[in-house]
Amino acid sequence: MLGNRNFSPSLSFLPGSHNTAKTPGSKLVFVLACAVIAMGAGVPEVRAQSPCEDSAPFGSLLNSAEFDASVQALPPAAFHIPPLAAPKLGPQAFLSNLPAVSQQGTAASPGSPGSCEAQSFGYGLGSYTAALKPDGSPKWNPALPQFSVSAAYLYELEHLKENRACPTGSLALGYLAQLVSLGAPTRGQVPYKADCTYLDTIPQQPDFPNNYPGMQNFLIGSYAAFHIDTNPAAAVDLIKQFISAGQAVAFSGKVLCGYGKTPQFQNGVIYETATVPPPSGHGQLVVGYNDKAGTPGNTGALLIQNSFGTTWPPTSGGKSAAPAGMAYWSYNSFETTQLLAAVAYPRSTSIAGALLLRASSSAAPTAAIGRAFQWAPGTEPGAYLILTHIFLEPALLDSVMLTEPGSAPVTATAVYGQYISNGYSYLKRTDGSAFLAGTYKLTLNGHDLKGQAVTYTGSVKIGGSRPVTAAGKSMAGQSITGSTGAPATLSP
Repeated sequence: MLGNRNFSPSLSFLPGSHNTAKTPGSKLVFVLACAVIAMGAGVPEVRAQSPCEDSAPFGSLLNSAEFDASVQALPPAAFHIPPLAAPKLGPQAFLSNLPAVSQQGTAASPGSPGSCEAQSFGYGLGSYTAALKPDGSPKWNPALPQFSVSAAYLYELEHLKENRACPTGSLALGYLAQLVSLGAPTRGQVPYKADCTYLDTIPQQPDFPNNYPGMQNFLIGSYAAFHIDTNPAAAVDLIKQFISAGQAVAFSGKVLCGYGKTPQFQNGVIYETATVPPPSGHGQLVVGYNDKAGTPGNTGALLIQNSFGTTWPPTSGGKSAAPAGMAYWSYNSFETTQLLAAVAYPRSTSIAGALLLRASSSAAPTAAIGRAFQWAPGTEPGAYLILTHIFLEPALLDSVMLTEPGSAPVTATAVYGQYISNGYSYLKRTDGSAFLAGTYKLTLNGHDLKGQAVTYTGSVKIGGSRPVTAAGKSMAGQSITGSTGAPATLSP
């Protein structure tokens, strides 16, 4: 099924199906650096006195605002040719060519020092995505140190940006922004050691921060985020769609009771829904799903890659059905306890068949539009007007302006606000109408990596909405949102 999907070369930034194998208002929440629960930092074990493990005395901010401000992820079905309402998913799918299970902390004291966000969003999602060719097939083996990014480097770099110190944690999306814009050294070049003294010397290395040989080998195209907690069941379905399309998903949320040292398994699957009291939180990577895993009558689980090493999970809570260093979580356990997630897209330097844009400066990175189309899935009123972008060098895309056709055209200006090489932007309307078909004037405003302002202009032709055909209407007087979900500014 997956191999028969019709992906266009102009969608080369999207992973294909080659990496799947059908084998049996803003909130600030204080959270742990990495689920370091009752283990390490001198914290005594309290499980005998409480049904839940205690948390270590250091924390980071799991900030939903950074996810709210990010480009909001669209499902792979939107980029099918023609666009689909929803894909037909198989009962199971698993990613291959994964980065090795990392060991943050030690086997005796997993999770500290360091940040599980660096391990999941940076090392895990970043290494997996950087190892993809534009068509989704593997480029190299990210399980090897020379072909995977350094979580230790990313952790220390992000700490400098956030003004934090080891052993505390960090925010999440800055790791992906670094990999889109400048890349990272390998974990062979900057290995991880469970020692703050060592980690804090990384910024003193002569090649820090951006002069390590080969850093640009680990550039990725772009990233997008989504909330799990807003609609958990829909989020799990979206995650399954990404896995089926060959994309890993990094996520953050609450720490399950006993997760570090005494996770409980039933038929090889975790069903726990109780969580460690705040401050506590953990970031991990979804690498598969199986609708048939678990106890009869209550099956369905996501395959989660952790960062506690390959001796985890212990066998004291029952036998795990997952490979070493991983665990199956029941859909209900995941839906009940997890909060935020992100996906990433591989980089491509091909502009064959794409529409070149005019740049304000000859020094600006070459930019082009791969596709311009409408998607109306029918699961919600209205439609999306989607552009796929290609930048031959990374750029900070600040805003996207589209002027509709007609005698009294309206211009919509939408915030983007992220680095990008290959990715997408969109406008969304929910009034039950599609956007007008015809030729739109396009203006992109942004900055190159040197901080110089750049502007791109061109025209794109937009057809009618698919797969649901809706009447096209002007944007005048309508509520139009952009890629981040923020309202677009409309002007006549």
